[in-house]
Amino acid sequence: MGLDIRIEKQPPLHALEIARNAPMWKIPKLLGNDFPRLDKQITAQGGNRTGAPYVRYMEIDWQQMRHCGPLRMLWLMLTSKQPMRIGMAVEAPVEGDGDGDIEAVAIEALTCVRTIHRGPYQKVGDTYKQIVDWAEANDVELANYTMENYINDPTTVAKEDIETLILIPVTSAPESTEDSAA
Repeated sequence: MGLDIRIEKQPPLHALEIARNAPMWKIPKLLGNDFPRLDKQITAQGGNRTGAPYVRYMEIDWQQMRHCGPLRMLWLMLTSKQPMRIGMAVEAPVEGDGDGDIEAVAIEALTCVRTIHRGPYQKVGDTYKQIVDWAEANDVELANYTMENYINDPTTVAKEDIETLILIPVTSAPESTEDSAA
């Protein structure tokens, strides 16, 4: 069964984020440390989380990803640092930590390519390749970052049942692709 890839409008959101620049292999440890810190900061202010915790991966070269073979991808994962913003959305604005480590952000409403990756995180690259192919076939230009929302907890579900909502803002798209499935 193919992916359900579509363009959707995403509402604006308020969130707390921590900026990081790290190799991909360090991400699980960062998330394990930073998600609880964000949750604590939100709770300390009487705030409420909304939606799934997320990471915005910045400065992505989609053409490089599309044409990257498994060995090159492994090399990049081990050697390249990925700028990212680890975050949690909140119902109403809350403040960062005052040290500049945890920042309050407002993300504007965006038109995004949207799909759900099902399965282990190690296979998400295959989903991105399908998204990039779909975008090219549908004349959709992707912004240079993506947002992965981690819908369920990988410590409580089987690897094949992990769900990751992928949102990639678009810089341009024909009207006919609005709300269309792949």
